[in-house]
Amino acid sequence: MIKIVDEAECRRYRSDCSNTLREVCFKLKEKGISAQFTLVGSGARNMVTRNGNGPFDLDYNLEIIKAPDEYWNDLRHLKDTVRNLLDEAAGLQCFSESKDSTSCLTSLLFFKNDPTVEFSFDVAIVTKNSYGALCRLIHNKSILGYKQGQYVWNEIPHSRDVTIKVKKIKAAGLWLDVRNQYVKLKEMYLRRLDKDHPSFIVYIEAVNNVYNNYFE
Repeated sequence: MIKIVDEAECRRYRSDCSNTLREVCFKLKEKGISAQFTLVGSGARNMVTRNGNGPFDLDYNLEIIKAPDEYWNDLRHLKDTVRNLLDEAAGLQCFSESKDSTSCLTSLLFFKNDPTVEFSFDVAIVTKNSYGALCRLIHNKSILGYKQGQYVWNEIPHSRDVTIKVKKIKAAGLWLDVRNQYVKLKEMYLRRLDKDHPSFIVYIEAVNNVYNNYFE
């Protein structure tokens, strides 16, 4: 059963994640890459969830603002660079080496002397296109014709106006509807064993569903 995690329990993990990503941004700057990280989705709205008493995670966007052409022209090089620096910084906080999924990098924290996962955090590499919409760096691993997989920027649907929608929903006193919709969607994707909908995407979907229900 999906339930909301208490805010006090999240606080320490947020601190560790922030320290890790602050170090990543510093190292990226040394390579000429300007980047900033943001806690997104459920973590930024006190809606972090867990399945029963299992571990939970936090979602971060690492936004690439400026970078040398060598990175824009070789997205695999960009993701590998971020991954290597993330692993280096995460090691200082005792996280595992990151796992390269289709849409993000995942670092795991284990209980001491126990293979059970205590906590994890996902880092999506993003940038903004010319229309101001967020795009995620996607690694399509099974595309024919690409030995190392295909690396592309994919626009996140309906991401541009989500902040405006949230303000309107809150002003109307409908935020509880977003929380309920978010939990409902998380449970649905859990039943489907769907790993292509990280918390940030589910959060945007929940906001849009409530907004469209009341204002469209």
